[in-house]
Amino acid sequence: MTAQRNDTPSGRRTGRTGRTGRTRRTTRALARAGAALVALCALATGCSLFGPDEMRVVWDTPADRKGEPQGNGAWLAGDTLVRSRFDAVRGYDASSGRRSWEYVPPGRSAVCHAAADTDGSVLVLTRDRDGASATAKGEPCATAVAIDMANGRVLWERPLSVTDTALHRLQPYTVSAGGGIAVLLTGEQLRAVDARTGKPRWKAALPKGCVPGRTATAKRHVAALLACGGTGKRWDEKVPDGAELHAAAFAPDTGALLWSGPLGDRRAVGWDAAAAFVSADPVVVAASESSDSDFGAYFSFGGNGRPNPPIDFKGSYGEISRDRRLTAAVGDGRLYVLPYHRVRISRFEYRLTAFDLATGEPVWGGTLEDDRLDGETGYHLQFQDGRLLVLATSDGSDHGLRVLDPATAEQREARDFPDDPGPADTLFVYKERIVVARYGAYTTPPRPFTAYARD
Repeated sequence: MTAQRNDTPSGRRTGRTGRTGRTRRTTRALARAGAALVALCALATGCSLFGPDEMRVVWDTPADRKGEPQGNGAWLAGDTLVRSRFDAVRGYDASSGRRSWEYVPPGRSAVCHAAADTDGSVLVLTRDRDGASATAKGEPCATAVAIDMANGRVLWERPLSVTDTALHRLQPYTVSAGGGIAVLLTGEQLRAVDARTGKPRWKAALPKGCVPGRTATAKRHVAALLACGGTGKRWDEKVPDGAELHAAAFAPDTGALLWSGPLGDRRAVGWDAAAAFVSADPVVVAASESSDSDFGAYFSFGGNGRPNPPIDFKGSYGEISRDRRLTAAVGDGRLYVLPYHRVRISRFEYRLTAFDLATGEPVWGGTLEDDRLDGETGYHLQFQDGRLLVLATSDGSDHGLRVLDPATAEQREARDFPDDPGPADTLFVYKERIVVARYGAYTTPPRPFTAYARD
């Protein structure tokens, strides 16, 4: 592990001139009417008579080298932004964009996955064991490492069981973190340790006949996907033939089982189906019917584990494409997604749509005519502080932020990013600034973070 400090950001860029200017009023009557309209508009948050306002770049970080599709993620913990990628984890001062620390895994080992307990300022990652590449040692992702997100200091390390590659669909990663704990998948057990000290906390009370898979940690419970049931010979001595996918919740302080149940409604979902958490609390899972099927649904559960009606990937409201199933947000009892509608053979239009989780029915959106983004295409959804944040693009070029009222989908704020920086993967609000993070591009290395001012 090496450490570097005080890496300076790449400097400031100035925003380009607004796309539309103010029209001169030629008569006093028009001037009075225009002034009245401006006054009315000023009463509505984010209203603009001349299209979206353009934000100003405060700082941005230097671009990364070419990346790989593993170990990627970004978080905000206190006053520190953290960026993880396959070869290093770096911390940046959120006020200035200066790099404050760096963790580099030893030897040729790579970062496989990272999860953060942002409230506790702890990042827990997995890397290859023994400081060598997984190819050389045959032990990929077999070490868990906890890092203090404030200063990059290693807090603890511990070995993990190596996941069989044939079980990768069920167990794509072996750690999750949140609420002061890190949940580790070790063999056929889920165990929790203190996120900051690494001391053991509990072993999960798994339902009988279930093999644990991926987890997601929330304040009220730890959510997990399990392979349960099945008959006949146990496949690879771990999962029985015919096992199906279940969701479960465990108490975060004791590991006691709170509830569990199958994902499928009348049709079982196979244990090897493509499935991932959209939300840990409430539990919402996007899952194919089997393997990589285009058919499937969002399955959600109430606080007591009672299943809600599934929301199919395809319906009268359009279709959720495979690559956009996790482009979703959950908040106020609703699921927000981006179904597409086929306009012509080779043309598709995406429409932001809200579903009521309790009924599975659309609340708004859901038709080609009901366009809540005014012709733009959303590519990232985030529910925060009672608002729906949407990163959107116009024809893949101009990118910006739209803030919507989640109850009505009325736009409360519209801001464009200057200099067309390309799509972002997530965003943070820090001291009234918007900070976007980019880590999904592997062929064209992006700038990890850019901070924008709304003024």
